Amino acid sequence: MKKYNLLLPIAGRAQRFIDAGFMMPKPLILAKNKHVIDWSLESVDISECNLIFIVRLDHIYNFSIDKILKQKFGEDIQIVVVDKVTRGALETCVLAEKYIDNNIPLIIYTPDVYFQPVFKPETIDVNSDGFLLTFLANSPDHSYSEIDINGKVSRVVEKEVISEHANVGLYYFKSGSMFLKYGKKVIDEEMYVKGEFYIAPMYNLMIDDGLTVTAYDTEKMHVLGTPSTFDFFCKRVITGFGEKPVALASDHSGFELKEKAKTILEVKQIPYIDVGTYVNKPCDYYDYVSQSVSLIYSNGCNFAMSFCRSGQGVNLAANKSKDIISALVFDSYTAEHAIRHNCANHFAIPSKYVDPSIMEKIIDTIQHTSFDGGRHFTRLNKFI
Repeated sequence: MKKYNLLLPIAGRAQRFIDAGFMMPKPLILAKNKHVIDWSLESVDISECNLIFIVRLDHIYNFSIDKILKQKFGEDIQIVVVDKVTRGALETCVLAEKYIDNNIPLIIYTPDVYFQPVFKPETIDVNSDGFLLTFLANSPDHSYSEIDINGKVSRVVEKEVISEHANVGLYYFKSGSMFLKYGKKVIDEEMYVKGEFYIAPMYNLMIDDGLTVTAYDTEKMHVLGTPSTFDFFCKRVITGFGEKPVALASDHSGFELKEKAKTILEVKQIPYIDVGTYVNKPCDYYDYVSQSVSLIYSNGCNFAMSFCRSGQGVNLAANKSKDIISALVFDSYTAEHAIRHNCANHFAIPSKYVDPSIMEKIIDTIQHTSFDGGRHFTRLNKFI
């Protein structure tokens, strides 16, 4: 036996995905070249974990999900089969009692998220009876934990913003038997929250009994649990700069810097498509920016860079287009946060303030930075 039991409830019907036309069970939907379950488990160090999956019976019959999981994660994983509709994630997890009613630490992970850095179970405080991994957010779509300056949790609430610390969906209990004790109490006493039995509010019972529950924030968080968030993840989060050609555009005042950017991209072996201008002669920036935007729309490019004297003209032109997030970038800091906080796919570069050495740093930063998600996605989702 390994050090931890990792319980993965993937027995949901995922009706929203069905309504959106997806045929496969959500864990087996492809995001780029990997299934959702692969992306999710990349977020957790499972080297010391005994894997226990809870799956739907019809997913076994129709999609052989049990065999696929064993192909991915080994023949020694445990499969719990559900052939009924449960009253929430907590009741589903209790169905794994046979494998978790022991003194081995239990981690429950609802794997329809992707977060970074990788969670390592050994980082949990040894004095913790319970633990929640959290992320910074402000949307009522999540459950939340109140956390003091020492990382100790005082209260957990479902679907209500009581702090800035939302729960990722990864829950730790010092033992599986402890989880079952409190989980069964919630069910037996019908402690529903919004008509369901959720996992997170269980911690309130533990806190009331004087047990210690701790938490800390992860840095990057992406929800894959709905068609819209999944689509955003596929199109905007896991598309690397340079995987497809980068569209380049400029007016006359940005022409020389665009030409220097091409040289930098060539050295880095990053492909590009130059949509013009091709000569240093007065012209209108919108004519060229619109072509770079069209390449993003047609999926020929994932990113674009446009150049003019102040950067403002090409920035305004790009942001007129739906689904384009253009950011004014003039150094590595603005480049980093244009991606981490704004998930920009178009970068407006002011030729007056950026020389070739800075341009190289900007490109390098863009290439090696990713979107943070979490509260930043909530903010973007209000207008994209």
